[in-house]
Amino acid sequence: MVLLRSIRQVACLAACVLFASPINAAPVEAADALSERSSAGGKRIILWETSLSAELKSIPALLTAAAALTSSTVIHSITNWETYRPTELTKNLPFRPMVRTPQHLSGDNWKNLISVVSSQKNTIVHFYNEPEMAGISAADAVAKWRANMLPLRQKYGAKLVAPGISSAPAGATWLQTFMGMLAANEKPDYLNLHFYTLQTSSSDSEIQNAKTYFTNMHNQYKLPIIVGEIASTNRDGNQVVEFTKQVSSWLDGQSWIAEYGFFGVSTKVDDSFVSPAAQMLDANGAWTALGKWWIGK
Repeated sequence: MVLLRSIRQVACLAACVLFASPINAAPVEAADALSERSSAGGKRIILWETSLSAELKSIPALLTAAAALTSSTVIHSITNWETYRPTELTKNLPFRPMVRTPQHLSGDNWKNLISVVSSQKNTIVHFYNEPEMAGISAADAVAKWRANMLPLRQKYGAKLVAPGISSAPAGATWLQTFMGMLAANEKPDYLNLHFYTLQTSSSDSEIQNAKTYFTNMHNQYKLPIIVGEIASTNRDGNQVVEFTKQVSSWLDGQSWIAEYGFFGVSTKVDDSFVSPAAQMLDANGAWTALGKWWIGK
């Protein structure tokens, strides 16, 4: 999904405000078994841009890129910000559907979701993408959560992910309001947190910022975390690689991190904010050097 540049910019410009304090003590609660596949593979999510499915005819090499995921030992799941599984991707990987907007709660979008959760065991379902930036109130989200999402857990055994928020202060405030309105038995199974660096900050400082943010949020809510989107926006390729690899290693070592997805699995840079150096695919549909590392090839 092509995300609005302003969403990423607001989230990143707020990072310095959020990360002024040191990391809290280690979390007192570790997550239970996070999914049926976690013990056998890695935690990495392939964030397969929705546009890629439409590009298959014009960029046939994308099929080769997709096929490479079949034998990956580090990729844990796939998502595309939609309720339908991309047909070009292997069925050996669990698909994480997303109710990205209120429009996904009805029509074909909802039918697609029901098809997935009724046929795929223990489906992890995402709910809303950065609602604080889309003008969706926490109260309205709670109403939809109760009416549409909780029945998925009750009827199909789906695992529910809280709305994915940006790392801007508005995101944390929105999530606190949303969580505060839910009863204990209505809480999500996972948090969904996003993190984008500042363009001009060093990787060393941004690595620490990311660790602080995720640790503090886990300590606050005592829930396992899915990092739904993360990337360095630095224009220096070495800085991007350092951030990506070091944060990945740290996330792998945290028992309460269920999955995480680095942004950039697309054939073109989505907007002027995203760093070209963070791209996982090139314009011809082949994995970049960073992309090959990401999928373990």
